[in-house]
Amino acid sequence: MIGECRPAALPARAAAPIKVFLLGRFEVVRGDAPIPYASWRRRRPADLLQLMALAPGRTLPRDAAIDRLWPERDGSNGANNLHRALYDLRQILGGRFVDLERGELRLAPEVWVDVDAFLAAAGSPDELEEAVALYRGELAPEHRDAAWLEEPRALLRRRFAAAALPLARQLAERRDAARAIPLLRRVLDVDPAAEVPQRLLVRLLAETGRRADALRQADAAEAALRAGGSHGPSPELAALREAVLRGEVGPSQARLPYDGFRRAARRLLGTPEPAPLRGRASSLLLFESLVEQGAGALVLLGERGVGKTRLAVEGARLAQEAGAVVMSGVFRAGRAVPFGGFADLFSDYLRAGGLGAADPFSELAHPAGPHDAQKARLLAAVQAQLAAVGGGRPVYLLLDEVHHADESSANLFHFLARQARALRLMLVATCREDAVHAGAPVQMLLAHLDCERLARGVRVQRLDLAATREQLADLLGTAPSEALAAQFYRSTDGSPFYTEELARAFKESGHLRVAGDPAGAVRERVARLGGRVVALLEAAAVAGRRFDVEVVKPATGLSGHEALAALEQVLEARIVDEDGAGHHFHHSLVREALYAALPAPRRAALHRAIADALEARAAASPGGVEDAAAALAHHRAAADQPERAFRHLLTAGHRAAARTGLREASGFYERALACADLAGASGPARLEVYEALGQVQLALADLPGALRSFELAAGVADLAGWRPGPEQRVRARRGAALALLAGGRGADAREQLEAALADAEAGGGDERAETLHLLAQLAWHEGRPREARQHALRCAEEARALGDPALAGRGLDLAALAAAELGEPPPEERPAPAEPGPEQPFDVHLVLWEHALAGDRPLPALAAQVDAFRARAAGRQAPLALATARAMAGAIALAAGRLDLAEAELREARALFQRGGSALGEAFALDRLGALLTLRGSVEEGMAVLGEGVLAAERAPLRRHALCRLHATVAHNRLEAGAIYAAEDALREASGLLARHGDCAVCHALFRPELVRVELARGRPAAAAAAASELEALAAHPGGRALAALARRARGRVLAAEERHGPAAAALREAAGAFAALGAAVDAARAEELAARALRAGGMPEQVAEADALSRRAAAALAAAGVAPER
Repeated sequence: MIGECRPAALPARAAAPIKVFLLGRFEVVRGDAPIPYASWRRRRPADLLQLMALAPGRTLPRDAAIDRLWPERDGSNGANNLHRALYDLRQILGGRFVDLERGELRLAPEVWVDVDAFLAAAGSPDELEEAVALYRGELAPEHRDAAWLEEPRALLRRRFAAAALPLARQLAERRDAARAIPLLRRVLDVDPAAEVPQRLLVRLLAETGRRADALRQADAAEAALRAGGSHGPSPELAALREAVLRGEVGPSQARLPYDGFRRAARRLLGTPEPAPLRGRASSLLLFESLVEQGAGALVLLGERGVGKTRLAVEGARLAQEAGAVVMSGVFRAGRAVPFGGFADLFSDYLRAGGLGAADPFSELAHPAGPHDAQKARLLAAVQAQLAAVGGGRPVYLLLDEVHHADESSANLFHFLARQARALRLMLVATCREDAVHAGAPVQMLLAHLDCERLARGVRVQRLDLAATREQLADLLGTAPSEALAAQFYRSTDGSPFYTEELARAFKESGHLRVAGDPAGAVRERVARLGGRVVALLEAAAVAGRRFDVEVVKPATGLSGHEALAALEQVLEARIVDEDGAGHHFHHSLVREALYAALPAPRRAALHRAIADALEARAAASPGGVEDAAAALAHHRAAADQPERAFRHLLTAGHRAAARTGLREASGFYERALACADLAGASGPARLEVYEALGQVQLALADLPGALRSFELAAGVADLAGWRPGPEQRVRARRGAALALLAGGRGADAREQLEAALADAEAGGGDERAETLHLLAQLAWHEGRPREARQHALRCAEEARALGDPALAGRGLDLAALAAAELGEPPPEERPAPAEPGPEQPFDVHLVLWEHALAGDRPLPALAAQVDAFRARAAGRQAPLALATARAMAGAIALAAGRLDLAEAELREARALFQRGGSALGEAFALDRLGALLTLRGSVEEGMAVLGEGVLAAERAPLRRHALCRLHATVAHNRLEAGAIYAAEDALREASGLLARHGDCAVCHALFRPELVRVELARGRPAAAAAAASELEALAAHPGGRALAALARRARGRVLAAEERHGPAAAALREAAGAFAALGAAVDAARAEELAARALRAGGMPEQVAEADALSRRAAAALAAAGVAPER
């Protein structure tokens, strides 16, 4: 279909209002911002756009389009689908870029399509590099099931191979093996049985000293040739293999291609041969122990300029001398880029010629699928690439300035710390102690590492007088006098950075000038180097700690010669270092000192100039402006250009969200809203931000924020009188309803959904069907089966009319479940497979059942509903739905005291969730499994399981919800282990999460009872009483029988601690009765056990007898369930 007739003239990519990327991923960019992934949740508009982008001449008869996209539909239904797809596509693109005129569909000529650009470049011998750069992968890999794409996909693969092979030959002739080798591998991905590229790849690998890789490639070539029908390798390939084997091809002596220690020293300290480390003998013992073990983690904590990085680099030297591979990465301040420091680590390793690995973060440029699935793939890729880097040796990862880490990076560090022994990883991070504050990603990371005993914290102190004297001798090149050393020490107070700055100033001026602070000393030293240096460094300070001289140069006002001369000066003065990948300030304090002294108007003008230069440079490369969106947003905002910052912030938010950086995306969207008024943002632009922010907040389980964002989206307006249409309001109201459901507010959610349904009656069927489905789910869970059946059948009818068999199947499933409760026959139709759908960002059934466990419903009634759902899921072969049912069955069995059954169900549910890629379900199953093991007395095994649960929760939707409940369960586990302070730390984490998560009965039910226990264990009865009162207030709300039982037990504990034994026993027996009424046998027995203790403590003979009876009954129940006594 492609290649027959392409546009005569391609639109300029930079100027195109719409850019369509089909090679390697499906992505559409409107202006400079990618259209969010969630906008394409329906296949229909995406399929139509892809079809028109590939159509000859960008035109296609209407009937041909219907036949290709909906071959099974009759004419009228196909036409309805087409018109609906056209409408949806125009809404998404914001214009009539695909139109229907006189029976012909046309794609507007101003739309840029990467396939067109690729084919044009592939046909020109002078543009082969451009063609290869454009071919980012197979055509529309997300839609491999579309039969109509098979032929164009195969044709484009052949065109790529035809363009890439001659380019690889040219690169090989120019001895550019670093680019030729990966290109040849891409050619062989298309045609593994092509012998010419196989031979060229074998030769290049051998010539670059990779003899073992060359021999492996020759063997792989032979296998591929035989699989392709050949009788074996040609004589040329066989002869080449023999020549490589004999050592006749390639260098006679292999050289070390990568020196990680010197690389790290150069990029972090400014020199590959740093001066001797002084005054750190005790700290080095910890590094020697780490290297000896070959795995583990150290976090170096201290103030700025105290020498944390120098110590970490010394550890890298020790590790490399012991045979480890060293990699280093830096986190940058003010740039919330997901996985920033780790991406820097891999890119530096590959840039420096490191072997055996690819960049695991490259796939983030082509996001596909839900966030939790993307993140799981990324974690697996990082794990695999680190194993490949090591090749059986330990790997030393040096991560500098981890206090600037984004949340995604903190989660990845936590994951790798848990895998350190298996991967033979030594993780060493430097962290500024004053930057660790509540809510920061690094604070969460340090809490996890401490609670799970995954890392050791090392506080790096200032140097003493003797060590300062030794450092001075290194800097000055001669031993200082006792008086001079003492004067330096009094001036610097042992700060290695300040000592270095004063020593360099002393060497340059010949006398010791002591400024009032380190920043003043830095500025004085820079000023002495002259006006050109000041101009260069002020512009560089605005650009950031790392800067591109070509971007900075236009902002300096210097000529090219003057700028280069100033650069030579600062390099010689060791104010700026160069590491092969660019330039950076020798220390962040240097940059901060210069930036802080800039007057506000001068600072804004420099930010504006840097932004202009960066934007011009970015616009010259494909996708450059999108890649630079975060930096451009930072500079435009600091330059007081809100109208330009707004669009870049929106783009940066979309990119971060697409790359699983939800917290980072939330920050960009919130900053966009903060400047929306000053930017004069239109109603549609504000709606886009509110919807995107609401989706991210919902994924993070920031429920109050999500509710607020969706409500603002439904009611947004602008000065021109624009308001959202019915379908846009429906989406916003449904998002608000999901936020309410996640918090257990079913009645409020129903109000939102009913208002959404009223709007949907005026809109399209897509929104009606999805709204009806959610209403049916809610009605069924709330025990209104007739209403559920009515909504579900209507959902199925609407979905069938829309050509959405999966949603229709989900509707019919709910109708069948409701009919069974009513004693009526199920719908006769056999629905299509129906797993959880894209219209719901989390498993609604799982969340509603979670809240039911903390509500009024007795466990037997809940179990009956779960069993019905399970039978339906098993009959329909829906593994994720079956996993949800098994997880809930396990949770119910756990509460009922049937621990063997619960364990079997939870372990199987975890496996099903893991296979299906549901991180939320996996986190829930692991949370309950950890609680079960703790009940049995296997507290350390339980803690290990809960640690796995935290890892799953860190990539899950409803992230703060999943993490909050896990941290509360960790607190319970630590209390049972007798580790009170660890339990308190876990609750501190849970409290911080709950503050952003909002009121959630499930989280309160797990968190507040443990808070009461910890406060009592720490000897704070007043705080425990306050926590019990808060739990009682929450239990007073309708639907709080389970919370009421928990509240009575908590109050009983407080009364017992106050030695009010009679009221304590009464409260605890009330709690036991309430638990028993709900079917929660374990909680009932434990409450009776506590009541017996209270009665026994009262000391009255009749009470002691009663206590013994209670204790025997409770002990028998707990022993029968296999539950260990409570500590």
